[in-house]
Amino acid sequence: MTQAGHRDPRAEAVSALSRVLSGRTRSTDEVHRARGALEPRDAALFQALLLGVLRRRRALEAVLQPLVHRPLDTTPAPLRETLMVLAFQGLFLDRVPSHARLSSAVEVARRLGGEAGARFVNAVGRALEKRLTESDPLQGLAPEARASIPDWIAARVRQADRGPWTDDLWEAFGQPAPSTLRLYPSSEPQAVVLERLRALGITAEPTRFARRGLRVLEGTPLGDPDLVPRRMIPQDEASQLVVESLAPRDEERILDLCAGHGLKTIQVLQEAPGARVVAVDLHEPKLAEARKLATRMGLPRFRTLAMDARDLPGRLPPASFDRVILDAPCTGLGTLVRRPEVRWTRRDRDVTAAAVLQREILATAARMVRPGGRVVYAVCSFTEEEGPGHRQHALACGLEPEPIVADFPFRHPDGTLRPLPWRDGMDGFFIGVFRRVDRDPDPCDSVPGNLLGQ
Repeated sequence: MTQAGHRDPRAEAVSALSRVLSGRTRSTDEVHRARGALEPRDAALFQALLLGVLRRRRALEAVLQPLVHRPLDTTPAPLRETLMVLAFQGLFLDRVPSHARLSSAVEVARRLGGEAGARFVNAVGRALEKRLTESDPLQGLAPEARASIPDWIAARVRQADRGPWTDDLWEAFGQPAPSTLRLYPSSEPQAVVLERLRALGITAEPTRFARRGLRVLEGTPLGDPDLVPRRMIPQDEASQLVVESLAPRDEERILDLCAGHGLKTIQVLQEAPGARVVAVDLHEPKLAEARKLATRMGLPRFRTLAMDARDLPGRLPPASFDRVILDAPCTGLGTLVRRPEVRWTRRDRDVTAAAVLQREILATAARMVRPGGRVVYAVCSFTEEEGPGHRQHALACGLEPEPIVADFPFRHPDGTLRPLPWRDGMDGFFIGVFRRVDRDPDPCDSVPGNLLGQ
Protein backbone atom coordinates (compact mmCIF):
# COMPACT_ATOMS: atom_id res chain seq x y z
CA MET A 1 0.00 0.00 0.00
CA THR A 2 1.33 3.42 -0.91
CA GLN A 3 -1.58 5.30 0.67
CA ALA A 4 -4.46 4.17 2.86
CA GLY A 5 -6.70 2.05 0.68
CA HIS A 6 -4.56 2.54 -2.44
CA ARG A 7 -2.89 -0.39 -4.19
CA ASP A 8 0.09 0.33 -6.39
CA PRO A 9 -0.51 -1.22 -9.84
CA ARG A 10 3.27 -1.63 -10.34
CA ALA A 11 3.63 -3.65 -7.16
CA GLU A 12 0.53 -5.62 -8.08
CA ALA A 13 2.05 -6.39 -11.51
CA VAL A 14 5.31 -7.61 -9.93
CA SER A 15 3.42 -10.02 -7.68
CA ALA A 16 1.16 -11.20 -10.50
CA LEU A 17 4.13 -11.91 -12.77
CA SER A 18 5.57 -14.32 -10.21
CA ARG A 19 2.24 -16.14 -9.91
CA VAL A 20 1.67 -16.37 -13.67
CA LEU A 21 5.20 -17.51 -14.54
CA SER A 22 5.06 -20.22 -11.87
CA GLY A 23 1.87 -21.57 -13.46
CA ARG A 24 -0.30 -20.86 -10.40
CA THR A 25 -2.65 -18.60 -12.34
CA ARG A 26 -3.28 -17.21 -15.83
CA SER A 27 -2.73 -13.66 -17.00
CA THR A 28 -6.38 -13.39 -18.06
CA ASP A 29 -7.47 -14.34 -14.52
CA GLU A 30 -5.12 -11.73 -13.04
CA VAL A 31 -6.49 -9.02 -15.33
CA HIS A 32 -10.05 -9.95 -14.38
CA ARG A 33 -9.14 -9.82 -10.68
CA ALA A 34 -7.51 -6.40 -11.08
CA ARG A 35 -10.66 -4.94 -12.67
CA GLY A 36 -12.51 -5.67 -9.45
CA ALA A 37 -9.74 -4.64 -7.05
CA LEU A 38 -8.19 -1.51 -8.58
CA GLU A 39 -9.44 1.84 -9.78
CA PRO A 40 -10.05 1.78 -13.56
CA ARG A 41 -6.94 3.83 -14.38
CA ASP A 42 -4.74 1.66 -12.14
CA ALA A 43 -6.29 -1.53 -13.53
CA ALA A 44 -5.45 -0.38 -17.07
CA LEU A 45 -1.82 0.28 -16.06
CA PHE A 46 -1.64 -3.08 -14.29
CA GLN A 47 -2.87 -4.85 -17.43
CA ALA A 48 -0.40 -2.99 -19.65
CA LEU A 49 2.50 -3.87 -17.35
CA LEU A 50 1.60 -7.51 -16.73
CA LEU A 51 0.87 -8.42 -20.34
CA GLY A 52 3.59 -6.14 -21.69
CA VAL A 53 6.35 -7.76 -19.63
CA LEU A 54 5.13 -11.22 -20.65
CA ARG A 55 5.02 -10.21 -24.33
CA ARG A 56 8.45 -8.51 -24.34
CA ARG A 57 10.27 -10.64 -21.78
CA ARG A 58 13.09 -11.88 -24.00
CA ALA A 59 13.83 -8.34 -25.23
CA LEU A 60 13.77 -7.00 -21.66
CA GLU A 61 16.20 -9.70 -20.52
CA ALA A 62 18.56 -8.80 -23.36
CA VAL A 63 18.61 -5.17 -22.21
CA LEU A 64 18.86 -5.84 -18.48
CA GLN A 65 21.41 -8.66 -18.41
CA PRO A 66 24.49 -6.50 -19.21
CA LEU A 67 23.53 -4.22 -16.31
CA VAL A 68 23.31 -7.02 -13.71
CA HIS A 69 26.56 -8.60 -12.50
CA ARG A 70 25.09 -12.09 -12.26
CA PRO A 71 22.73 -14.23 -14.34
CA LEU A 72 19.40 -12.45 -14.38
CA ASP A 73 17.49 -15.68 -13.81
CA THR A 74 19.28 -16.15 -10.45
CA THR A 75 18.08 -12.77 -9.18
CA PRO A 76 15.31 -13.18 -6.55
CA ALA A 77 11.99 -13.21 -8.38
CA PRO A 78 10.47 -10.09 -6.74
CA LEU A 79 13.52 -7.98 -7.64
CA ARG A 80 13.85 -9.47 -11.11
CA GLU A 81 10.21 -8.76 -11.92
CA THR A 82 10.52 -5.24 -10.48
CA LEU A 83 13.36 -4.61 -12.94
CA MET A 84 11.29 -6.12 -15.76
CA VAL A 85 8.40 -3.76 -15.02
CA LEU A 86 10.81 -0.81 -14.85
CA ALA A 87 12.49 -1.74 -18.14
CA PHE A 88 9.17 -2.26 -19.91
CA GLN A 89 8.02 1.22 -18.93
CA GLY A 90 11.27 2.77 -20.17
CA LEU A 91 11.35 0.87 -23.45
CA PHE A 92 7.71 0.54 -24.44
CA LEU A 93 5.62 3.08 -22.47
CA ASP A 94 6.37 6.70 -23.28
CA ARG A 95 3.89 8.27 -20.88
CA VAL A 96 5.76 7.41 -17.64
CA PRO A 97 8.49 9.96 -16.73
CA SER A 98 11.93 8.58 -15.92
CA HIS A 99 12.02 9.81 -12.32
CA ALA A 100 8.53 8.46 -11.61
CA ARG A 101 9.17 4.95 -12.87
CA LEU A 102 12.55 4.70 -11.10
CA SER A 103 11.35 5.99 -7.73
CA SER A 104 8.32 3.70 -7.92
CA ALA A 105 10.54 0.69 -8.71
CA VAL A 106 12.83 1.44 -5.79
CA GLU A 107 9.85 1.72 -3.44
CA VAL A 108 8.43 -1.61 -4.66
CA ALA A 109 11.86 -3.22 -4.20
CA ARG A 110 12.13 -1.82 -0.68
CA ARG A 111 8.82 -3.41 0.29
CA LEU A 112 9.67 -6.74 -1.33
CA GLY A 113 13.40 -7.00 -0.69
CA GLY A 114 14.26 -4.54 2.08
CA GLU A 115 16.95 -1.87 1.85
CA ALA A 116 19.40 -4.19 0.09
CA GLY A 117 16.80 -4.87 -2.59
CA ALA A 118 16.08 -1.16 -2.95
CA ARG A 119 19.78 -0.36 -3.41
CA PHE A 120 20.15 -3.12 -6.03
CA VAL A 121 17.14 -1.96 -8.07
CA ASN A 122 18.23 1.68 -7.75
CA ALA A 123 21.73 0.90 -9.10
CA VAL A 124 20.47 -1.19 -12.03
CA GLY A 125 17.66 1.26 -12.69
CA ARG A 126 20.01 4.25 -12.88
CA ALA A 127 22.26 2.37 -15.29
CA LEU A 128 19.23 1.53 -17.41
CA GLU A 129 17.97 5.11 -17.46
CA LYS A 130 21.43 6.31 -18.49
CA ARG A 131 21.53 3.84 -21.35
CA LEU A 132 18.08 4.90 -22.51
CA THR A 133 19.31 8.46 -22.93
CA GLU A 134 22.36 7.38 -24.95
CA SER A 135 20.92 4.95 -27.52
CA ASP A 136 18.13 2.53 -28.35
CA PRO A 137 18.99 -0.63 -26.39
CA LEU A 138 16.77 -2.71 -28.72
CA GLN A 139 18.64 -1.74 -31.86
CA GLY A 140 20.22 -4.74 -33.55
CA LEU A 141 18.06 -7.27 -31.71
CA ALA A 142 16.77 -10.04 -33.98
CA PRO A 143 13.05 -9.63 -34.83
CA GLU A 144 12.03 -12.83 -33.06
CA ALA A 145 14.03 -11.78 -29.98
CA ARG A 146 12.44 -8.32 -29.95
CA ALA A 147 9.06 -10.06 -30.23
CA SER A 148 10.20 -12.32 -27.37
CA ILE A 149 9.50 -15.67 -28.97
CA PRO A 150 11.57 -18.61 -27.64
CA ASP A 151 13.63 -20.31 -30.34
CA TRP A 152 11.67 -23.58 -30.25
CA ILE A 153 8.36 -21.73 -30.75
CA ALA A 154 9.88 -19.54 -33.48
CA ALA A 155 10.80 -22.71 -35.39
CA ARG A 156 7.21 -23.97 -35.12
CA VAL A 157 5.84 -20.57 -36.17
CA ARG A 158 7.82 -20.75 -39.40
CA GLN A 159 6.73 -24.35 -39.92
CA ALA A 160 3.06 -23.43 -39.56
CA ASP A 161 3.06 -20.25 -41.63
CA ARG A 162 1.90 -20.58 -45.22
CA GLY A 163 3.98 -17.56 -46.28
CA PRO A 164 5.28 -15.40 -47.65
CA TRP A 165 7.18 -14.56 -44.46
CA THR A 166 8.58 -11.14 -43.61
CA ASP A 167 10.38 -10.13 -40.43
CA ASP A 168 7.84 -7.45 -39.59
CA LEU A 169 5.30 -10.21 -38.89
CA TRP A 170 7.13 -10.87 -35.61
CA GLU A 171 5.92 -7.53 -34.27
CA ALA A 172 2.37 -8.89 -34.07
CA PHE A 173 3.49 -11.06 -31.14
CA GLY A 174 4.29 -7.97 -29.10
CA GLN A 175 0.95 -6.21 -29.64
CA PRO A 176 -2.17 -6.52 -27.47
CA ALA A 177 -4.66 -9.14 -28.56
CA PRO A 178 -7.97 -7.81 -29.90
CA SER A 179 -10.91 -7.81 -27.49
CA THR A 180 -13.58 -9.91 -29.15
CA LEU A 181 -17.09 -10.76 -28.05
CA ARG A 182 -19.91 -12.90 -29.35
CA LEU A 183 -23.38 -11.39 -29.64
CA TYR A 184 -26.24 -13.65 -28.65
CA PRO A 185 -28.78 -14.57 -31.34
CA SER A 186 -31.40 -11.82 -31.44
CA SER A 187 -33.92 -10.21 -33.71
CA GLU A 188 -32.11 -6.93 -33.07
CA PRO A 189 -29.89 -5.98 -36.04
CA GLN A 190 -26.17 -5.88 -35.35
CA ALA A 191 -26.04 -2.26 -36.48
CA VAL A 192 -28.47 -1.30 -33.69
CA VAL A 193 -26.27 -3.01 -31.10
CA LEU A 194 -23.20 -1.19 -32.40
CA GLU A 195 -25.03 2.13 -32.14
CA ARG A 196 -26.06 1.40 -28.55
CA LEU A 197 -22.47 0.56 -27.68
CA ARG A 198 -21.32 3.79 -29.30
CA ALA A 199 -23.73 5.74 -27.09
CA LEU A 200 -21.99 4.17 -24.09
CA GLY A 201 -18.56 5.25 -25.34
CA ILE A 202 -17.69 1.82 -26.76
CA THR A 203 -16.57 1.61 -30.37
CA ALA A 204 -16.78 -1.82 -31.99
CA GLU A 205 -17.03 -3.39 -35.42
CA PRO A 206 -18.23 -6.76 -36.74
CA THR A 207 -15.60 -9.47 -36.97
CA ARG A 208 -14.56 -10.43 -40.49
CA PHE A 209 -15.39 -14.14 -40.30
CA ALA A 210 -17.48 -15.15 -37.25
CA ARG A 211 -21.15 -14.36 -37.88
CA ARG A 212 -21.94 -12.92 -34.46
CA GLY A 213 -18.54 -11.60 -33.44
CA LEU A 214 -17.72 -8.03 -32.39
CA ARG A 215 -14.23 -6.60 -32.16
CA VAL A 216 -13.90 -3.81 -29.58
CA LEU A 217 -11.83 -0.87 -30.79
CA GLU A 218 -12.27 1.54 -27.88
CA GLY A 219 -13.76 1.26 -24.40
CA THR A 220 -14.91 -1.97 -22.78
CA PRO A 221 -18.35 -3.50 -22.12
CA LEU A 222 -16.99 -5.91 -19.50
CA GLY A 223 -18.01 -3.81 -16.51
CA ASP A 224 -21.63 -3.44 -17.62
CA PRO A 225 -23.75 -6.47 -16.56
CA ASP A 226 -26.50 -5.35 -18.93
CA LEU A 227 -24.09 -6.09 -21.76
CA VAL A 228 -21.90 -8.93 -20.42
CA PRO A 229 -23.12 -11.59 -19.93
CA ARG A 230 -26.73 -10.52 -20.66
CA ARG A 231 -26.32 -9.69 -24.37
CA MET A 232 -22.81 -10.80 -25.29
CA ILE A 233 -19.87 -12.77 -23.96
CA PRO A 234 -16.08 -12.54 -24.44
CA GLN A 235 -15.03 -15.18 -26.96
CA ASP A 236 -12.20 -15.16 -29.48
CA GLU A 237 -13.24 -15.15 -33.12
CA ALA A 238 -11.50 -18.45 -33.89
CA SER A 239 -13.27 -20.10 -30.95
CA GLN A 240 -16.62 -18.94 -32.33
CA LEU A 241 -15.84 -20.62 -35.64
CA VAL A 242 -15.59 -24.02 -33.94
CA VAL A 243 -19.31 -24.16 -33.15
CA GLU A 244 -20.17 -22.53 -36.46
CA SER A 245 -18.36 -25.45 -38.13
CA LEU A 246 -20.42 -27.89 -36.05
CA ALA A 247 -23.67 -26.31 -37.37
CA PRO A 248 -25.86 -27.69 -34.54
CA ARG A 249 -29.57 -28.33 -35.14
CA ASP A 250 -32.63 -28.60 -32.95
CA GLU A 251 -33.64 -32.08 -31.76
CA GLU A 252 -30.15 -33.48 -32.35
CA ARG A 253 -28.15 -35.18 -29.60
CA ILE A 254 -24.92 -33.23 -29.26
CA LEU A 255 -21.88 -34.15 -27.17
CA ASP A 256 -19.41 -31.51 -26.00
CA LEU A 257 -16.27 -33.36 -24.96
CA CYS A 258 -13.80 -31.41 -22.79
CA ALA A 259 -16.42 -28.69 -22.29
CA GLY A 260 -14.44 -26.65 -19.76
CA HIS A 261 -16.39 -23.61 -18.56
CA GLY A 262 -19.05 -24.33 -21.18
CA LEU A 263 -18.43 -21.48 -23.59
CA LYS A 264 -19.10 -23.67 -26.62
CA THR A 265 -21.93 -25.56 -24.90
CA ILE A 266 -23.63 -22.19 -24.38
CA GLN A 267 -23.05 -21.28 -28.02
CA VAL A 268 -24.53 -24.60 -29.18
CA LEU A 269 -27.66 -24.08 -27.05
CA GLN A 270 -28.10 -20.54 -28.33
CA GLU A 271 -27.86 -21.68 -31.96
CA ALA A 272 -30.01 -24.79 -31.43
CA PRO A 273 -32.09 -24.42 -28.22
CA GLY A 274 -33.97 -27.62 -29.07
CA ALA A 275 -30.81 -29.74 -29.10
CA ARG A 276 -30.19 -32.32 -26.37
CA VAL A 277 -26.71 -31.53 -25.14
CA VAL A 278 -24.35 -33.47 -22.90
CA ALA A 279 -21.25 -31.60 -21.65
CA VAL A 280 -18.31 -33.63 -20.35
CA ASP A 281 -15.30 -32.32 -18.47
CA LEU A 282 -12.85 -33.67 -15.94
CA HIS A 283 -13.49 -30.79 -13.54
CA GLU A 284 -16.91 -30.45 -11.88
CA PRO A 285 -16.36 -26.78 -10.80
CA LYS A 286 -16.04 -25.79 -14.47
CA LEU A 287 -19.27 -27.59 -15.33
CA ALA A 288 -20.98 -25.93 -12.37
CA GLU A 289 -20.00 -22.54 -13.79
CA ALA A 290 -21.41 -23.55 -17.17
CA ARG A 291 -24.73 -24.60 -15.62
CA LYS A 292 -24.92 -21.37 -13.61
CA LEU A 293 -24.28 -19.22 -16.69
CA ALA A 294 -26.84 -21.12 -18.77
CA THR A 295 -29.46 -20.66 -16.06
CA ARG A 296 -28.66 -16.96 -15.79
CA MET A 297 -29.11 -16.63 -19.54
CA GLY A 298 -32.41 -18.52 -19.56
CA LEU A 299 -31.09 -21.35 -21.73
CA PRO A 300 -32.45 -24.90 -21.73
CA ARG A 301 -31.01 -27.35 -19.23
CA PHE A 302 -28.28 -29.69 -20.38
CA ARG A 303 -26.70 -32.78 -18.87
CA THR A 304 -23.19 -32.63 -17.43
CA LEU A 305 -20.77 -35.43 -16.62
CA ALA A 306 -17.63 -34.77 -14.57
CA MET A 307 -15.31 -37.50 -15.77
CA ASP A 308 -12.39 -38.37 -18.02
CA ALA A 309 -13.70 -38.17 -21.58
CA ARG A 310 -11.74 -41.32 -22.48
CA ASP A 311 -13.99 -43.35 -20.15
CA LEU A 312 -17.23 -42.11 -21.67
CA PRO A 313 -17.98 -45.18 -23.88
CA GLY A 314 -18.40 -47.19 -20.67
CA ARG A 315 -20.88 -44.64 -19.30
CA LEU A 316 -23.07 -43.79 -22.31
CA PRO A 317 -24.08 -45.93 -25.32
CA PRO A 318 -21.61 -45.67 -28.22
CA ALA A 319 -22.83 -44.20 -31.52
CA SER A 320 -25.61 -42.34 -29.67
CA PHE A 321 -24.84 -38.74 -30.73
CA ASP A 322 -25.58 -36.91 -33.97
CA ARG A 323 -22.73 -34.43 -33.51
CA VAL A 324 -19.66 -34.30 -31.31
CA ILE A 325 -17.55 -31.26 -30.60
CA LEU A 326 -14.04 -31.89 -29.34
CA ASP A 327 -12.09 -28.77 -28.45
CA ALA A 328 -9.25 -30.90 -27.14
CA PRO A 329 -6.76 -30.19 -24.35
CA CYS A 330 -3.67 -28.75 -26.02
CA THR A 331 -0.54 -26.69 -25.50
CA GLY A 332 -2.48 -23.47 -26.05
CA LEU A 333 0.29 -22.13 -28.29
CA GLY A 334 -2.36 -20.48 -30.43
CA THR A 335 -3.13 -18.11 -27.55
CA LEU A 336 0.43 -16.78 -27.20
CA VAL A 337 -0.68 -13.24 -28.08
CA ARG A 338 -3.76 -13.17 -25.84
CA ARG A 339 -2.09 -15.19 -23.07
CA PRO A 340 1.60 -14.42 -23.60
CA GLU A 341 2.79 -16.46 -20.61
CA VAL A 342 2.26 -19.56 -22.77
CA ARG A 343 5.67 -18.79 -24.33
CA TRP A 344 7.34 -19.23 -20.94
CA THR A 345 5.25 -21.95 -19.28
CA ARG A 346 5.30 -24.43 -22.18
CA ARG A 347 8.14 -26.64 -23.43
CA ASP A 348 8.66 -28.43 -26.74
CA ARG A 349 8.04 -31.80 -25.09
CA ASP A 350 4.54 -30.63 -24.13
CA VAL A 351 3.51 -30.81 -27.80
CA THR A 352 4.16 -34.55 -27.96
CA ALA A 353 2.39 -35.20 -24.66
CA ALA A 354 -0.66 -33.19 -25.78
CA ALA A 355 -0.83 -35.06 -29.10
CA VAL A 356 -0.97 -38.42 -27.32
CA LEU A 357 -3.91 -37.32 -25.16
CA GLN A 358 -5.69 -35.79 -28.16
CA ARG A 359 -5.52 -39.04 -30.12
CA GLU A 360 -7.07 -40.93 -27.23
CA ILE A 361 -9.97 -38.48 -26.84
CA LEU A 362 -10.49 -38.33 -30.62
CA ALA A 363 -10.97 -42.10 -30.49
CA THR A 364 -13.73 -41.50 -27.93
CA ALA A 365 -15.38 -38.96 -30.23
CA ALA A 366 -15.36 -41.53 -33.06
CA ARG A 367 -16.97 -44.13 -30.82
CA MET A 368 -19.70 -41.81 -29.53
CA VAL A 369 -20.92 -40.35 -32.84
CA ARG A 370 -23.43 -42.31 -34.91
CA PRO A 371 -22.62 -43.46 -38.47
CA GLY A 372 -23.20 -40.44 -40.71
CA GLY A 373 -22.77 -38.10 -37.76
CA ARG A 374 -20.34 -35.19 -37.58
CA VAL A 375 -17.29 -34.67 -35.39
CA VAL A 376 -15.59 -31.27 -35.12
CA TYR A 377 -12.05 -31.56 -33.84
CA ALA A 378 -10.35 -28.35 -32.72
CA VAL A 379 -7.27 -27.22 -30.81
CA CYS A 380 -6.03 -23.72 -30.00
CA SER A 381 -2.59 -24.55 -31.34
CA PHE A 382 -0.83 -24.26 -34.68
CA THR A 383 1.57 -27.21 -34.32
CA GLU A 384 1.51 -30.02 -36.88
CA GLU A 385 1.27 -32.76 -34.25
CA GLU A 386 -1.78 -31.32 -32.51
CA GLY A 387 -3.82 -30.58 -35.63
CA PRO A 388 -3.28 -31.98 -39.13
CA GLY A 389 -1.05 -34.73 -37.70
CA HIS A 390 -4.17 -36.52 -36.43
CA ARG A 391 -5.64 -37.09 -39.90
CA GLN A 392 -4.42 -40.69 -40.21
CA HIS A 393 -5.68 -41.52 -36.76
CA ALA A 394 -9.11 -40.12 -37.58
CA LEU A 395 -9.26 -42.20 -40.76
CA ALA A 396 -8.27 -45.31 -38.82
CA CYS A 397 -11.16 -44.62 -36.42
CA GLY A 398 -13.71 -44.46 -39.23
CA LEU A 399 -13.82 -40.68 -39.51
CA GLU A 400 -13.66 -39.26 -43.01
CA PRO A 401 -12.58 -35.61 -43.46
CA GLU A 402 -15.38 -33.29 -44.58
CA PRO A 403 -14.09 -30.02 -46.07
CA ILE A 404 -15.37 -26.84 -44.44
CA VAL A 405 -17.00 -24.62 -47.04
CA ALA A 406 -15.83 -21.08 -46.31
CA ASP A 407 -14.13 -18.30 -48.23
CA PHE A 408 -11.56 -17.57 -45.53
CA PRO A 409 -7.91 -16.74 -46.21
CA PHE A 410 -6.93 -19.26 -43.53
CA ARG A 411 -8.91 -22.12 -45.06
CA HIS A 412 -6.35 -24.77 -45.94
CA PRO A 413 -6.59 -26.65 -49.27
CA ASP A 414 -7.64 -29.79 -47.35
CA GLY A 415 -10.76 -27.99 -46.10
CA THR A 416 -9.60 -27.32 -42.53
CA LEU A 417 -9.43 -23.90 -40.89
CA ARG A 418 -6.02 -22.81 -39.60
CA PRO A 419 -6.05 -19.15 -38.50
CA LEU A 420 -2.73 -17.79 -37.24
CA PRO A 421 -2.56 -15.00 -34.63
CA TRP A 422 0.24 -13.09 -36.33
CA ARG A 423 -1.64 -13.00 -39.65
CA ASP A 424 -5.36 -13.23 -38.93
CA GLY A 425 -5.87 -11.20 -35.73
CA MET A 426 -7.32 -14.07 -33.71
CA ASP A 427 -6.12 -17.07 -31.73
CA GLY A 428 -4.25 -19.76 -33.62
CA PHE A 429 -6.54 -22.76 -34.15
CA PHE A 430 -6.90 -25.97 -36.09
CA ILE A 431 -10.52 -26.78 -36.91
CA GLY A 432 -11.34 -29.95 -38.83
CA VAL A 433 -14.72 -31.56 -39.58
CA PHE A 434 -15.13 -35.33 -39.93
CA ARG A 435 -18.03 -37.60 -40.86
CA ARG A 436 -18.37 -41.07 -39.30
CA VAL A 437 -18.46 -43.60 -42.14
CA ASP A 438 -17.51 -46.79 -40.26
CA ARG A 439 -20.53 -48.75 -39.04
CA ASP A 440 -18.49 -50.95 -36.74
CA PRO A 441 -19.88 -50.52 -33.17
CA ASP A 442 -16.35 -49.81 -31.92
CA PRO A 443 -14.42 -48.39 -34.88
CA CYS A 444 -11.16 -47.81 -33.01
CA ASP A 445 -10.80 -51.37 -31.72
CA SER A 446 -8.46 -52.29 -34.55
CA VAL A 447 -6.36 -49.12 -34.42
CA PRO A 448 -2.69 -49.92 -33.76
CA GLY A 449 -1.39 -48.91 -30.36
CA ASN A 450 1.02 -46.33 -31.78
CA LEU A 451 -1.91 -44.48 -33.37
CA LEU A 452 -3.80 -44.47 -30.09
CA GLY A 453 -0.72 -43.12 -28.33
CA GLN A 454 -0.41 -46.17 -26.09
